[in-house]
Amino acid sequence: MKLPRFDIDLDKHYKATVVIACPQCSHQTRQHLASLAPDQPLRCSCGADISMPGSALAAAQQQADAIKAAYHVR
Repeated sequence: MKLPRFDIDLDKHYKATVVIACPQCSHQTRQHLASLAPDQPLRCSCGADISMPGSALAAAQQQADAIKAAYHVR
């Protein structure tokens, strides 16, 4: 199973949003980082299940923290 690619966006309230690309069709799904749990499946519009393992969620949180630190936001 291919792991999904992801990127981090901050909304206007500096909440981290994970933009996850489906490994099958590359459609992007947006989900707040705080609402994600390890291996919790999300359904892509193509019908594929998308999930992020705990290590990917930890990496996403580190990336979000680094972005906030760069903008001097806490």
